[in-house]
Amino acid sequence: MSKRKLLYITSVPGRRDLPPLSDATKSVLSVLSRDFEISLAVAGPVSALDLNELRRSLGVTRVAGGFDRSADDVNVEGAQKLVHEFYGLDPCVNGRLKAAIQRRAADFESVVIDALAAVPYLPLGVHGKTVYFAQSIVSDDGKLSKGLFGRRRVKRLRAFEYDAMLRCDRVFSTPESANALLELGLPLGKLVDEATKPSASRPTTAVSGFSATRMRLGYSGYLGDEQNIESLMWFLENVWSAIRDAVPGLEFHVIGADASEELAATLSSHNDVVLHRDSGDRKITELGLRVMVEPLLHEYHIEAKLVNSMVRAIPVATTREALVRSRLAVGDAISVADSPAHMVLNLRRLLSEATLWQALSDRSQGIGSTLLAYHEVAHSMRRLLVQVESY
Repeated sequence: MSKRKLLYITSVPGRRDLPPLSDATKSVLSVLSRDFEISLAVAGPVSALDLNELRRSLGVTRVAGGFDRSADDVNVEGAQKLVHEFYGLDPCVNGRLKAAIQRRAADFESVVIDALAAVPYLPLGVHGKTVYFAQSIVSDDGKLSKGLFGRRRVKRLRAFEYDAMLRCDRVFSTPESANALLELGLPLGKLVDEATKPSASRPTTAVSGFSATRMRLGYSGYLGDEQNIESLMWFLENVWSAIRDAVPGLEFHVIGADASEELAATLSSHNDVVLHRDSGDRKITELGLRVMVEPLLHEYHIEAKLVNSMVRAIPVATTREALVRSRLAVGDAISVADSPAHMVLNLRRLLSEATLWQALSDRSQGIGSTLLAYHEVAHSMRRLLVQVESY
């Protein structure tokens, strides 16, 4: 079955010292790309090199943007001009990009737009849903209210921002922005607030420090999924025996629902491996697990599994292949191994060095907490968009 076709419109800032796309945009694209064939349209100053890198790293099918100025460009005025000034963009709508989007509008089932400066590029004739992802509320930025005409600028921009969101079928935001959107006047029925509701997979507890843990490794995942089981088996066959022999008293706790009797028998055949037929997140911290293992060699939703693990503040050990296949910029927030032997070495250090453990725990929770909100928005958005009927 072919993937549904989705158009995603965003904007890059005018300042070259800033990254082309925000972490929020990259997180949402990484989730949506699993279920949709995405065409990405980028407004603003973006080079061909940047576009190729975005196509490669984000898993999108095609990217458009970076068109030169032409006679078809339309100068913007009023509140739209304030938006362009805020982002450091030329005060015009690129005619060639707008035309390129409109030519293919009928090909897409849905459109997602995530930047106020990209609103003029929203095409006509889309059969499915139009979705606005409010990464921030531009009119709430304190810089706009400064100066003699500050209050007037904010008032004009708030009206423009409100109207832009009303043009779309649904508006998504993180929980932190939801109240501000309602204060803007956005109708409650327009705002999708599913992201504020804890899901079964959302981490609810975090470990309180190295001393609160025990000499235990952990794995958490749905054990009725073949991809999860394949990665778990890889760890048992290639890493577990070596790390267990190297660290006396080490235990490996596997947590997950719907394990088959065959899998249960395989796990019990390994010394010091304990199966917990549990899908509750609290079990992870109750056991005092010191390190979470996520090989992620075969799974599809790599980003979601990494983010959920990172939020718990328990250091995460994964493989280089997982990071190559994912689209997360996690830096040094997780432990990455290039081989089974390398993973054994990494695990031995994390199990015994409290200072290293704490540093990784702090970085992991900090980055994970930021990314979790974006991923919840993305999954909520995905649930809405997959229900759109094809034409």
